[in-house]
Amino acid sequence: MKRILNCLASDFTTMNGKDLKASIEAAEGRTMIAEIVCTATPLYPGLTNAEYAAAFGADMILLNMFDVNAPRIMGIEDVPDENLIRKLKELLGRPVGINLEPVDVHALPAETLQKLPTGRILTADSLKRAKELGVDFICLTGNPQTGVTNNEIMQAITTAKTICDDDCMIIAGKTTL
Repeated sequence: MKRILNCLASDFTTMNGKDLKASIEAAEGRTMIAEIVCTATPLYPGLTNAEYAAAFGADMILLNMFDVNAPRIMGIEDVPDENLIRKLKELLGRPVGINLEPVDVHALPAETLQKLPTGRILTADSLKRAKELGVDFICLTGNPQTGVTNNEIMQAITTAKTICDDDCMIIAGKTTL
């Protein structure tokens, strides 16, 4: 397996999640991921913010606020929903992933929570849809005020691995203050 640092855009077109993980492991900690709020206006017209991150050395791009049921990446226009992730991967020549949030509906919130669209919440359907859209990896995480708990992330890892198998790499994490 090639180190991710040595991969060409064409190498990523044949990798599945298991291959991507091996490629990252082969780089021995020298892999940089950039998280992009894909609903934010691009810094400059004609390019996506993901393209800027890739140009500055990001090896992988993680799309925050991506809704699998209403796909949108600011800076990419006139591309059918089904091809949006694939188009971004073509522009970047890098693996592209999305955040899905394993909301814990049983947890007692310490604050008023945002109501997330179903396309951003980790469910069996959203995982299947992410695979259909062509994501390379899925990050199980929690944005502020979403009701995601560490326990729910732990359970979501099993669900995601079962549904995604080796097709998508699964990563997870959440910071607490």
